[in-house]
Amino acid sequence: MTPSAPYAFDSVALTAALEEARIRVHRAEERRVRVACAIIAAAVGDILTEHHHDAAFDAHALRLTVNEYDRVTTDGTYWTASGQERRITDVLDLYGLDEWVHHLDRDNRSVWEPLCRYERTEGRTEYYRLDLAQAAALPAEIQSSARVTEIRDRLAASTRRPWSSEEYVYNGNGGLVSAGDPDAVHTDFVVSDADNIRVAEVAVNYGPEDTETPEEDTALSRANADLIARAPDDLAFLVAHLTHLCGGEDAEALNLRGSCGHCGTALYTSALEPTPAPLDSATACESRRLPGGRTLQLQHVLRT
Repeated sequence: MTPSAPYAFDSVALTAALEEARIRVHRAEERRVRVACAIIAAAVGDILTEHHHDAAFDAHALRLTVNEYDRVTTDGTYWTASGQERRITDVLDLYGLDEWVHHLDRDNRSVWEPLCRYERTEGRTEYYRLDLAQAAALPAEIQSSARVTEIRDRLAASTRRPWSSEEYVYNGNGGLVSAGDPDAVHTDFVVSDADNIRVAEVAVNYGPEDTETPEEDTALSRANADLIARAPDDLAFLVAHLTHLCGGEDAEALNLRGSCGHCGTALYTSALEPTPAPLDSATACESRRLPGGRTLQLQHVLRT
């Protein structure tokens, strides 16, 4: 019996896919825990007003405890704005509240702990006070705050992404030379948008009378140009992730943008990934053989 040929796989692509999946799971976990904190705050309000949402109540913080097995619970103790200590005693109310508190643990404490004030440690148990107003208000207020709204408006008004940076090195006569050329005295870093429109320029002079640290100055200017070029995509990612984390629109939700002009594959975008791509995230769609035997690998292009 002839053995079959072993199957082939792309180890680099497999590793990248696994890492991408891990990051997505992590973001989803952050989103789940942050929303759970808001629901905990809402649940306390429901308990104290007997679900009359327009009724006034006075609850400022709720006690959370982390035991030696990393389990987060609450005993129902809460504090008013004036600091008075009170307690929710109804067993059914506490059971329902604890269901949401159990979404929190040591592994995701980076999400909920900033909303708390540390109280103390007794034995192997840690005590925290969850700021209920902050837990309830963050999803609604931060993502729609004036500062974030201004950032969104500036992104919307900017020219088409992605931006890129190109480096031009000149000698004393104004001629172009290679980076590192001993006659080089000036470098321009030109930032352009996706339509090749110049949007910024960072320049550095490092002739004999300009600086004693030409390599350091050039490296700093290069870093500044890179920061400018990447800023629109970086800000868009952070704003989308903030909305996602605060319980707003799912930043990873895919939106059908159209199809590839070469192969017809459906292309999608998301708030975190504005570049149209197929569901498998591949950038290349097909190969074409050119005269002379060379092969041209075409990239997915959105049909207009």
